[in-house]
Amino acid sequence: MRIDFFDPEMCCSTGVCGTSPDRELIRVGELVEKLKGQGHTVERHMMSSDTSAFTSNRHVYETMLKEGMSVLPIVTVDGGILTKGRYPNMDELLATKES
Repeated sequence: MRIDFFDPEMCCSTGVCGTSPDRELIRVGELVEKLKGQGHTVERHMMSSDTSAFTSNRHVYETMLKEGMSVLPIVTVDGGILTKGRYPNMDELLATKES
């Protein structure tokens, strides 16, 4: 399974930069590591450093054109959108694998 996280702009993806840690970003970082440990291909993309990832996925690109940057984060599984505007949990990702 290939999972791509199309993140909104942030100072770092770990969630531990700045004065107060972002628990959601920490959770997502742990989720990414678990998925990689299970043998899945997982990538995280930010517009400022990986613009081509956003434009090369037709579903992501069209969603952003229609709904704007506020739709981020978008998470795709095997190219199709799983969630937008939030990060999924492990159960949602595993349910995708089973279907």
